[in-house]
Amino acid sequence: MQEIHAVTPWLENLPFDWSPVIEKATKKKMKKHKVVFDQNEQADHLYIVTSGRVRLYLISPNGDEKALAIIGKNGLVGECGFYDEGVYSTSAITASEATLYQIHKEEFRNLLKQHFNLVEQAMFLSTRKYKLLCMQTLQLSYSKAMPRICASLIQLALNYGTTVDQQEIQISITFTHQELANLIGTTRVTVVKTLRLLEDENILIKRNRFYVIKDLEKLTELAHKE
Repeated sequence: MQEIHAVTPWLENLPFDWSPVIEKATKKKMKKHKVVFDQNEQADHLYIVTSGRVRLYLISPNGDEKALAIIGKNGLVGECGFYDEGVYSTSAITASEATLYQIHKEEFRNLLKQHFNLVEQAMFLSTRKYKLLCMQTLQLSYSKAMPRICASLIQLALNYGTTVDQQEIQISITFTHQELANLIGTTRVTVVKTLRLLEDENILIKRNRFYVIKDLEKLTELAHKE
């Protein structure tokens, strides 16, 4: 299995093969901002994402939303309700037009017994999401917005970065200011101001739709600044 280097809220273009699941699943094409499942809803199905993005989030008792992760190509969602009380622990909504394959949890369970690689993939994703929650809890408890934003950019660079123009690193996936704000628990305005500051300091630039890290060392220093 190909290694994925760092914990990041964007889990996209994963090196997984879900062919046995897709063969038994129902294809669903969904437009942007369509609910896949709701928190505390009866969890009867799991979903493989084959294109687009799905956002996982929690709703507080007073209705506030906390984004947890963006799941892209070859990701799995819905496993949060596979065991335990049989309800989904989070909500899921499409963050773009997406194609998903829906499979009943009992059918998925049978496939796990037949294909060990599916077990590995499901466990890998569950572990990655657990680490992500641990990291987010730590950051929200102890870090200000600037270090959290810088750390997120570094994680994206480690996972989706390509080296261009010698030392520059281009993040090869796109994301909105609001997506980043939701994932790290701050406001869109704060994200915009922080990214603009990083651009003013020549640490970060935006070329076309993609962000490019010009000075990874300075960005790392800011990520560890209290």
